[in-house]
Amino acid sequence: MNDVLNKLTTTRKQAENNEAGDDAGGATDDLSALLTKRELESFATTFIGAVSQQAFGSLPKRELDLLIFHQLTKAKKCKDFTTYDWANLLRISEGRVRTLRADASLRFEKMDHKDALVEIAKKFGHPEKTGVEFSKGSERVKMLLDEPALQREFEYAIRKLGRIPDYTFNRNVLDVPVTTFVAVFLANFPDHQEAFAKAFKKIMDQDKDLQPFLDQNKSLGEQFEAAWAKHKGKREALTEVATGIAAVIAA
Repeated sequence: MNDVLNKLTTTRKQAENNEAGDDAGGATDDLSALLTKRELESFATTFIGAVSQQAFGSLPKRELDLLIFHQLTKAKKCKDFTTYDWANLLRISEGRVRTLRADASLRFEKMDHKDALVEIAKKFGHPEKTGVEFSKGSERVKMLLDEPALQREFEYAIRKLGRIPDYTFNRNVLDVPVTTFVAVFLANFPDHQEAFAKAFKKIMDQDKDLQPFLDQNKSLGEQFEAAWAKHKGKREALTEVATGIAAVIAA
């Protein structure tokens, strides 16, 4: 920890140079180079405030780690850092980085459940940027969730439905059936039901074999899962439902 603090308290000249606006992305060995003068001053104020709330030296090292890490994540240059970037910067394992990110999120800025699902919907809409493995005809959605807070909230949404998230091959890749993916959004965004219904009906109306599954006496989820179970040959068309619902959320 002393090494971290020493790096963060390097010369004022370095901080003033940072303020000048060198916005080159990527990790650096010098933590102070990540912070502008204003961010460094804010860090110092927050740090001193936290330490002064208890007897000097009594704040556990774990709490110091979380506080310092959280303050670093707020820096403009760190906004888009991946777990890999943080691991290289701090010289710790990616597993430890994920633990720091998860604990810091709970301690300092707990993510709103619906906000997390909206963010996931946005990621789903940009598979080329966010590591989503999904295409027409796919039976499962595989999504890389590098942010532990998003992972935690989506897991909760799945378990709340009585279903089970699958991490068989990679703990950071959430693997769920398309039906579960759709069900999560239908259950958590009741205010969007009208828009969901329009998107759902538009897709179903394009195929005469799917039209019989439109039933106003059943929920959208029940209609979708019934069609999915009955028509394996129509799943290419039905995957458009997932895309349409995610688009409504992300809008």
